[in-house]
Amino acid sequence: MDFIKKHYEKIILAVVLLGLAGAAAYLPFLVSSIRVELEESIRPTKPKEFQPKDLSDKIALLNRAKKPKSAIVAGPDHNTFNPVGWLDNNGTLVKDRFYGRKGPNALKIIETNPLYLRISFNADKEIKEENPRYSFAVTREAAEKKSERRKVTRFARLRDKNDIFILKEVKGNPLKPDAFVLELLDSNQAITVEALQPFTEVTGYKADLEYPAAKPRKFTSQRKGDKISIEKRNYKVVFVSETEVVLSDEKTSKHTTITSGLISN
Repeated sequence: MDFIKKHYEKIILAVVLLGLAGAAAYLPFLVSSIRVELEESIRPTKPKEFQPKDLSDKIALLNRAKKPKSAIVAGPDHNTFNPVGWLDNNGTLVKDRFYGRKGPNALKIIETNPLYLRISFNADKEIKEENPRYSFAVTREAAEKKSERRKVTRFARLRDKNDIFILKEVKGNPLKPDAFVLELLDSNQAITVEALQPFTEVTGYKADLEYPAAKPRKFTSQRKGDKISIEKRNYKVVFVSETEVVLSDEKTSKHTTITSGLISN
């Protein structure tokens, strides 16, 4: 007891120091444990996969709205505003099967074909060394006169002018040229004709037309300037393209445009 009484302060200090040492030794383990808990608590979790809402019925409604069905209130299939026509056949009324489909508006384009301008150098023709003259073959399929549509030959020296073109330039050796520059008189267009490659250009179109009647009629190879007769009226073809034909009534000058099955006045 005397020992404890004499040294109790040291004993208490030793106990306290041992407690502090144990706490200090345990502290790293506590910090590590807390760190692990924190890391686990803030670890990102994999989000759930997005499941889009089923909008198929809404999309179907939108698609239907984009292509509305139109009501037929005129024409051969419905006569609300376009009554049926009737013909007097010796006192008997007969339904007119072609009522509302007469005149130029009833014409249909069956086919169109391009018309070409073709110019080629006749390389087999002899070229004289002195003041050389060159030979060209010319075909003008779109010419209004039939006599001008056939293949013809034209000769020209440099800067010569004929009824079709002016020879503006000779490229390469004059006795063995590589190409020619021609100026077309009808359009003032400058073109290049290669010595070994013919020049080809679409300059118009011709069209095959059909008129639906009791006895269908066909008008083939119609081109600008041609004339046709429909229901005892005469019409002139004033324009033909790849998709359109324009007719002019010779009496009223009214134009009718036929466009690949679609018609507009």
